[in-house]
Amino acid sequence: MTFLFWLISRFPLRLLQAAGGALGLLAARLPGRYGQRLSENFRLAFPDATQAMIDEAARSAGRMMIEMPYFWSRKTIGARLHGFDDYMWPELEKLQARGKGLIILTPHLGCFEVLPQSHALVRPVTALFKPPHQPWLRDWIEKMRTRPNMHMAPATPRGVRMLVKALKRGQAVGILPDQVPSGGEGNWAPFFGKPAYTMALVHRLQQLTGAPVVAVFAERLPKGAGYRAHLHVLNEGGMLPDDPAEAAAVINQAVEILVRQCPTQYLWGYSRYKGPAAASRSTEPTTDQSIS
Repeated sequence: MTFLFWLISRFPLRLLQAAGGALGLLAARLPGRYGQRLSENFRLAFPDATQAMIDEAARSAGRMMIEMPYFWSRKTIGARLHGFDDYMWPELEKLQARGKGLIILTPHLGCFEVLPQSHALVRPVTALFKPPHQPWLRDWIEKMRTRPNMHMAPATPRGVRMLVKALKRGQAVGILPDQVPSGGEGNWAPFFGKPAYTMALVHRLQQLTGAPVVAVFAERLPKGAGYRAHLHVLNEGGMLPDDPAEAAAVINQAVEILVRQCPTQYLWGYSRYKGPAAASRSTEPTTDQSIS
């Protein structure tokens, strides 16, 4: 698998994105639940979405997948980054200068693989990821994604403690805020008008450390021209609401703000509205047990 990823990464980004776009569209048009879910979720958020927009969202999903081997296997980023040095990094540095760390939310939008790697060129960052069940695959992913100044934290009690320690050192952590958590570890909050089970971890991390929260994404530019930085600061850099459900709603609203800037680059085929079997509308998060 390592060799396959290395081989894919040798091709130009423009060519890989073209191939990924074709594969993404094909996957959405094959019989099955994926293409139907992609269309339903897109039209739920944007009722006026055209078929051309839905097709482009399918292509974007394919490009997102093909970017994984490209960035995992290269020692340097290579792609052109627009607005990172003159916009994103100065804004993040202002927030991180408070000394309480920084919680960076990177939703399934645009190219999220380029964000932690590019941040690691400037400052240390610890990124949370959901580990697969197979130990060998988990270890392989950690090895492939780890870089100087970039550490991978599995979504386990050990990984959450890594995030807390990084924040208390004044460093940044990266989290996918629209990843559906396990039952008992989230709260229901609206996402484009429909209840979505949303992780409580971001709220708990801020409660413990006082770290400001910001949502970012890297817009994929056409024909391999690179990526453009976008940023939204939650609650003007202040604290999220004390109520966990209200905090989850603020987080989802921040993701919505970014998605509306580039709706065809969101991963609409992801089962965002699924609820774990153990989750109920009155579920209280159990994150405290993981980070105490």
